[in-house]
Amino acid sequence: MLNEKGVSDQKQLRAVSDKLDNAMGWKDGYKETSGTRGFIHGAYHTGVGVAKFVVGNTQGAKAELNQAGKQFSKMID
Repeated sequence: MLNEKGVSDQKQLRAVSDKLDNAMGWKDGYKETSGTRGFIHGAYHTGVGVAKFVVGNTQGAKAELNQAGKQFSKMID
């Protein structure tokens, strides 16, 4: 995962994310505009971005931090 040049989309982690969405009642067309969901996913992509930066994967870090910004912006839309 830390060597990926793009945004992390691990199948196992996606499955966990989907289960959390379902637990929140966001089945199928889940609320992509949810501020809570935006915060959680923004924090995830920030953490992965920092980890990628630490191992020298600056391209991957930029992709993750860009995605984090998109997610965090859902908190104020």
